[in-house]
Amino acid sequence: MEDSNLFLVSLDERQGWYRFHHLFQQLLQQRLQARINTEELATLHRRASAWYARQGLIEEAIRHALAAEDALGAAQLVEAHFLWTFEQEQWAQLEHWLHLVPEDQIQGSPTLLVARAWILQARGQFKDYLPVLRAAERLVGPGDSGASDTDDRQSRILRALMAILWSQFQYLTGQAQASLESAQSALRWLPPHVAYIASYSLFYLALSQQATGQEEVALETLNQALREHQAQLNSTARLLLAQTYVYLTAGKLQQVEHTARHLLRLAQEADLDLSQFWAHWVLGYVHYEWNHLDEAVYHFSVVVANRHRANLWAVQRAMGGLAFAYQAQGLGAQAQETARTLLAWVQEQHNMRDLMLAYAYQGLLALLQDEVEEAEQWVEMAGEQEVHGPPMMSFEDPPLTKAWMLLAKGNEQSVAHGQALLADLLQEVASVHDTRKTIQVLALQALASNLQGRMPEALAVLERALVLARPGGFLRTFADVPPLIKVLQELRKRRKTHLTVDNKLDTYLQLILVAMSPPASQAVSKEKLLQQEGIEPLTDRELHILRLLDKDLTNKEIARELVVTPGTVKVHTTNVYRKLSVNNRRAAVTLAKALGLLAAS
Repeated sequence: MEDSNLFLVSLDERQGWYRFHHLFQQLLQQRLQARINTEELATLHRRASAWYARQGLIEEAIRHALAAEDALGAAQLVEAHFLWTFEQEQWAQLEHWLHLVPEDQIQGSPTLLVARAWILQARGQFKDYLPVLRAAERLVGPGDSGASDTDDRQSRILRALMAILWSQFQYLTGQAQASLESAQSALRWLPPHVAYIASYSLFYLALSQQATGQEEVALETLNQALREHQAQLNSTARLLLAQTYVYLTAGKLQQVEHTARHLLRLAQEADLDLSQFWAHWVLGYVHYEWNHLDEAVYHFSVVVANRHRANLWAVQRAMGGLAFAYQAQGLGAQAQETARTLLAWVQEQHNMRDLMLAYAYQGLLALLQDEVEEAEQWVEMAGEQEVHGPPMMSFEDPPLTKAWMLLAKGNEQSVAHGQALLADLLQEVASVHDTRKTIQVLALQALASNLQGRMPEALAVLERALVLARPGGFLRTFADVPPLIKVLQELRKRRKTHLTVDNKLDTYLQLILVAMSPPASQAVSKEKLLQQEGIEPLTDRELHILRLLDKDLTNKEIARELVVTPGTVKVHTTNVYRKLSVNNRRAAVTLAKALGLLAAS
């Protein structure tokens, strides 16, 4: 039949699966409808739905259930597979299924409402999930603080998931103690042997412990769980991610880098989208702080290239980080283009909070480019941020940008306003034991004191910041504030004059001053970068395929160009995607340009 081209379309390279040509399919369906009644047709659709469900082809099963006018059956299919998609971090797939299910079915199902709430939080729609969460709680009904014998397994899991969402909300709004209690409640609700959901509870438990001054307790909580969950790759990934955030907040960048490397390997092995792209973002941040700008560009670019698979917050921060890395490399035009891309992408999300944050990113970039008036306009557009997003993840912090903008204006009133804002911020970050943010605030406070003519105070504050920052190797926190160079140089001169003996701090001061002088990038060769990031080199044929993909040619057009079969092209493109950790041609081309494998357009 295939050789005769009789109404068939091949669905795979092994020639094992086919479908009818769509016109022939329509003809058969018309003849079927003419011969049987509506009830018999619905029966066939229900049988097809059941068959597809047994094969794991859930979308097709849902569509046939709906064709049989069985909306409840369609909803039940999504309910039955919710936990699987949750554990595998397949949020895009779950979101697509929910779009197929009628809205009244979703509103009547606590499971589907909880699923929608988790999708909203994965998409970074922070406030939007609260009404959905409350609607789910109303359907589930009131519950005690922990599980009882009358609660079935599904109900307990739902209550635990809702408690985790509350813990997240409370943590992100500065209610660390309430977040800790909600995370503990989630653990009490959970039935045995639900390791991945337990890892989510432990995630916010550890972060809340750290925010309440219990860093060592948080790390012990995670280490104990990691010992227990070694066989569960996805739960281990979640615990490792929590560990990176605890270390990052504590300013321990070496431990962050080591843990994020482990997380990335594991997430790639288990094909966990959210975890691996968060790992790339964290590695990008660490390398940026260490002034390893080529490595930072690579990791940020991986997230940006996979923007439709990654968490929205990770994408935002990666785009911002990429813009700042380009700026630090002296590539101001590329930095501006990346910032514009970030703004356009956030505007597509129709989320006002994220749009305000994108404005703040634009303001920070303007400050880095010494465009103070432009920065002021962006900061004014950003307004007062009610919620700044995850404190441990944020690359840019709007209040800090506002403080720096006020200092950059230079007049007495603005500098005094900036200094007052920094004093409030220092109290705030100290209250949640955030060492990383403390370093940033102190660096700006040193600049403010210098602008006010109080050099001894500026030197004391700067030295305090350096003592906190040196163990982690923070460089760009200081290098990204060019006016701070006067205070840094004065501190270095006075230490030499007074014969202060602290070789480590003096060496560290020198590294910061080097980072502030162009060229800022500690460039590495393309081959070394690919090797150290574990990227398998592309063959000449694969590079040729990449160049043709960049021309937006179809597989058939590429096959004609290379004089091979479309199947051979597909094999090569699959290898390219695998090596670059992407799943489509646009992402492959974007990342290849960032790596220098293709000329940037």
